[in-house]
Amino acid sequence: MSESGLKAILERLGLRQSELARLIDVSARTVSQWATGDVSLPGPVAAYLRVLLALPPELLAEEFARLEGRKRMLDEGIYSLTCRVNDCQIAESDAALAVLRNGKILGSDRQGGLFTGSYEYDAATQRNKMHVRLQVPPNGVLFTGGGAGPGGAVVDIVGAFDRAAPASHAIVDVRGEQVELQLTYLGPLPN
Repeated sequence: MSESGLKAILERLGLRQSELARLIDVSARTVSQWATGDVSLPGPVAAYLRVLLALPPELLAEEFARLEGRKRMLDEGIYSLTCRVNDCQIAESDAALAVLRNGKILGSDRQGGLFTGSYEYDAATQRNKMHVRLQVPPNGVLFTGGGAGPGGAVVDIVGAFDRAAPASHAIVDVRGEQVELQLTYLGPLPN
């Protein structure tokens, strides 16, 4: 498929290059390189475009509806996680770091706490549901300010976030305390 062919197909489909990039989960720069002919269009992408051209309007609309959801999904990458409890904000330097990839969350904080969990986009609420289990070491400090005790502590946190662009907030209940969490996108994962 030539560069003019890709541009013509995108025009017929009513798609911008950035929208195609989101549909097939590549960078907009990659699509731009295909469109200019700097890089050859991969066979599977050309086949996907041919399928899109052959779809009846209702199925094409359904496929494009995925774009709306993708705009609200969390990006895979590295995030900082800060919290505020009872108007007492934890210092930025105490922010936890988390990696989000393939629906999984893994991270740690400066006090030695580790957390694991999962996230998924809920199309009905248009939010990203998260479940995180925080493991605080013995005699560690909980982010709510309390102590974990000699046995440590395990805290389950469930919440829903909008897409972090670049930051998103959520209020969650942690052991009876209202905690405001802020999730900030720091950047993509290294390849």
